[in-house]
Amino acid sequence: MPTVVGVALLASAFLGSPAQAAATGVASVSGTKVIYKAGKAKQNKVVVTRSGNTITVDDRVAVKAGAGCKKVSGDKTKVRCTTSKAPTRVGVYTYDRVDSIVNKTGLGMTADGGSANDSITGGPRGDTLRGGTGKDKIWGLAGSDTIDGGEGNDWIKGGDGHDHLEGSDGNDVVYGDNGDDSLGGGIGNDRLSGGAGNDILGWADGDYSEPDNDVFSGGPGNDEVNYFIYEHAVKADADGVADDGKASEKDNIKPDVERIQGGQKNDRLYGTSRADTLVGGPGNDTIYGYGGNDVLVGELGADVLDGGAGNDELAGDDATMGAVSADVMRGGAGRDRVWYSGYTKPVTVDLDGAARDDGQAGEKDTVGADVEDILGGNGNDRLTGNAAANVIWGDYGNDVIRGGAGNDELDGSDGRDTVYGEAGDDDLDGRDWDSSDEPDHLDGGSAGNDLCRPRPSDTLVSCERTA
Repeated sequence: MPTVVGVALLASAFLGSPAQAAATGVASVSGTKVIYKAGKAKQNKVVVTRSGNTITVDDRVAVKAGAGCKKVSGDKTKVRCTTSKAPTRVGVYTYDRVDSIVNKTGLGMTADGGSANDSITGGPRGDTLRGGTGKDKIWGLAGSDTIDGGEGNDWIKGGDGHDHLEGSDGNDVVYGDNGDDSLGGGIGNDRLSGGAGNDILGWADGDYSEPDNDVFSGGPGNDEVNYFIYEHAVKADADGVADDGKASEKDNIKPDVERIQGGQKNDRLYGTSRADTLVGGPGNDTIYGYGGNDVLVGELGADVLDGGAGNDELAGDDATMGAVSADVMRGGAGRDRVWYSGYTKPVTVDLDGAARDDGQAGEKDTVGADVEDILGGNGNDRLTGNAAANVIWGDYGNDVIRGGAGNDELDGSDGRDTVYGEAGDDDLDGRDWDSSDEPDHLDGGSAGNDLCRPRPSDTLVSCERTA
């Protein structure tokens, strides 16, 4: 059976399918749509074409002319249907034999192959295509298509456009081709290939009782493998080895996948030597970036983020999701930054490595001393660097920023900020990025050769240079 997600997205598109088919197929006009419902126990080879307001339905078996349609003299397998206004869509529904459906109208098509091994080809517009049961082959061609293979080992290709593709039950091959596509395999050992574009792979692959062994390949673009609906812990990395998913699942995430979304439980996500984006989701997740300039996001739960080598971005929580928790964020080698952007309550962050003293009140994050940079939130934050050359950005709110030792770049951004360079040759910026001129206090410190970048209303102390 199709996945719950697939049913919710696709069911309404196929409500026109006949519950019981007549012995002879009937073509008819419904408003600006032309619909062909094929006959029962007939092997169909349907081609629909258009000329102006007239849609021609051509089959290999007899077709009956319904409302708004006329027979073609001398050809009982062909009917012409004319709409009073320009036609907007065609619908083709076959039944229980090995059928073929081809859309040459230039309009969007809704089609259902029914049972048996069917072939369905869409057109240049957005088609909604379902194979039904059997080993089906479905081409979307151009347009942003919605395709469901149904039960059976199906082959699906979206073509150009931003397509929504689901293999459903069976061992399916699903290929997105050009465009930003979403691909789901459903139950079975599936092969999902995004093709060119920024694709999401696995959106409908549920947490089934029997693990599936799926292969995910992103292709060119920024592609994601998504385990979000999993209710068991997953382990995942894009190394091309069949060891991903929940225990004993043996999915294979290929190296051309750049982003992994975890599930609902306590996941373990690993980066590669390339630039990865790893998002934990709910649960107490452990995320390692390893090499490359990575983006690690814990989201809900008490997460551990370790950037490893490279210049990494670390965000323990997404405050917009309504909850925060005690995360551990370690930078590793490279120039790393912790993010508190989006926090509306004040945060206190220092780069001393002390345990459980960072974040908003009661959050108890731990930011490692191997993190160099801080991005504050929307509240009145207190942000403190360390002996390294830090870059600290206050963002919104009336912030207090201290650079510590090292040659630091300190920017209060919007709000009435107080910025202390302290030791080192520091760069202090009091300019508001929203074009306002709220008064800031810029203090370079007694040591070093400091540069201050004020607005007219700012107060300057110990600034050896200004700009």
